[in-house]
Amino acid sequence: MKKSAREIALNIIQRTIRQEAYPNILLDSALSGEHISPEDRALVTRLVYGVLENKLYLDWVIQRYSRLKENKISPPVNNILRLSVFQLLFLDRVPSFAVVNEGVELTKKYAGKRASGFVNGMLRSIIRNPGKTQPPPRDKNLALYISVKYSHPKWMVEDWIKRFGEGFTEDLCRANNQTPGTTLRVNTLKTDRAGLEEALKQQGITLRKGLYSDGAAMAEGGTGLFSGSAYREGLFYAQDESSMLAVEVLDPIPGQLVVDVCSAPGGKTTYAAQLMENRGRVVARDVNVGKLKLVEENCKRLGVTCVETEVFDAMKADPSFKGKADRVLVDAPCSGLGIIRRKPDIKWRKQREHYRTLAGMQGRILRNAANFLKPGGFLVYSTCTIMPEENQCVVEGFLRDNPGYRLCGFSMLLPESLAGEDAKKGYLQLFPSIHGTDGFFISKIERIK
Repeated sequence: MKKSAREIALNIIQRTIRQEAYPNILLDSALSGEHISPEDRALVTRLVYGVLENKLYLDWVIQRYSRLKENKISPPVNNILRLSVFQLLFLDRVPSFAVVNEGVELTKKYAGKRASGFVNGMLRSIIRNPGKTQPPPRDKNLALYISVKYSHPKWMVEDWIKRFGEGFTEDLCRANNQTPGTTLRVNTLKTDRAGLEEALKQQGITLRKGLYSDGAAMAEGGTGLFSGSAYREGLFYAQDESSMLAVEVLDPIPGQLVVDVCSAPGGKTTYAAQLMENRGRVVARDVNVGKLKLVEENCKRLGVTCVETEVFDAMKADPSFKGKADRVLVDAPCSGLGIIRRKPDIKWRKQREHYRTLAGMQGRILRNAANFLKPGGFLVYSTCTIMPEENQCVVEGFLRDNPGYRLCGFSMLLPESLAGEDAKKGYLQLFPSIHGTDGFFISKIERIK
């Protein structure tokens, strides 16, 4: 029997929460069949990400109405409640009776008839008396209020308040719950902006200018962006502008040797090759063989021919490249706290100690990669996190221990709106709440001897 959009969403939510699977991969697999209508695809995606984005708040609401403690509610029932409460509180177009009926039927299927009565009673209680769905009072405990309202772990909110302040933290959490647009990088090895616009127009997709990069375009409307001929022919690559800016700051030049030490899935690697006009040599490394295949597939689709892939662990030293590279890119493994708006499940996978323990690994990777640079060469260290422990602190620690390197300003490589004092010093921290991009850190280091 064909599953409804809500049942598909429920299965993905269950696997994401219980098995720590990745929702983007599960969604891609579940929605790849042609039997699912565009409307149902959109609904499944909205339900999955909506529940994951608002999980803590949904649990708060459920506990306000439930006669059972959370640990007494079975996981299937809990997820059905999350899915149903999300629809009641966030999706105005879905009739309440439809939400209740579907929730009850799903409960009968996954938890039995007795549990369906519990779900039915709770959902109807929320509809009759919605007053208890409000978050806790703001003036009594601000961290708890922000945590519940914007559904972020309380420890995370507390850490951010300590580092960034109360207002900034609330703005950041709000921005993390907003669905980002789709940013495309025009592949100038095959086309230009006008050519891409014309190709996508046939699918009803329009482009508008990116926020910062001349090579970026925001895709709007239409369907089948990643199944149409423009995608198959490699006319574009989906990439956030923050990631594009890291490569533009690296500023690779045709004919150079570039080493990308943590290259998968290949966005920055292929952009470097594009800026080099496919002339020179880009060595793309990763410790994961499967991920390197993604790099190779992207190179093939985009028409990139100057990239060589190598399986290599960036945590290990490699004397074979010592002093040879013109440019080195270190997009270090990190906590990912800058891309919560794209991957809301990240919030529930992290612990306070996680980003603190990553700094040692990041510093080691940076030290190894810096050895590849020839004197006068440049290295970009970047992460998709906003935590200073993984960003400025790593770079400062490296420079303190390695006097043969220095920070290099790069304001001249940025649009005026980003070319502030930090960029002149050699680093840039982007925030979704301020810049409209992913949370992203970029720093540039020069080898001077």
